[in-house]
Amino acid sequence: MGLIKTPPPGKDDVEEAVARYGAEMYGLAVAITGNVHDAEDAYQSAWSNALGHWEQLRDISKRRSWLASTVARSAMQVRRRRAFSDRWHVTLSEAPDLSTVMRWDPGLGSAIAHLSARQRAVITLHFGHGFTLDEVAAILECCGGTVRSHLARALATLRVRLGDERA
Repeated sequence: MGLIKTPPPGKDDVEEAVARYGAEMYGLAVAITGNVHDAEDAYQSAWSNALGHWEQLRDISKRRSWLASTVARSAMQVRRRRAFSDRWHVTLSEAPDLSTVMRWDPGLGSAIAHLSARQRAVITLHFGHGFTLDEVAAILECCGGTVRSHLARALATLRVRLGDERA
């Protein structure tokens, strides 16, 4: 007769998601923003936003990509704000956290620092977190062709910066 309502997210459900995906999502924020300070802001903002919409996610199997989408959008927003800000900026090459969180070497972290925020997001989501290019397109809310273009440009830049043998 009446609609069955989904109970609000339990503390255990949220804690499980943070334990399972927290480090990965933080690594994504670091990769996109390029520094730990902005990454922390983006990470906190993303989780706050996610918790506000937690019950809207009906398919729990999509939680990882949903969280990645939330973190990526938050990180790109923080990155855009940073670009218009006169505050100091720590470059990715000075922040060793990316190589720690994503298990990438510092040379690659330095090369990634020269990519655009969108290219960083594509590289990080696809190679760092294993999402398919179609999943990356859905996460970043753009067309698959756009993701592939960003990936091609990012790889070309990385090849030049790292030398053909590493890319």
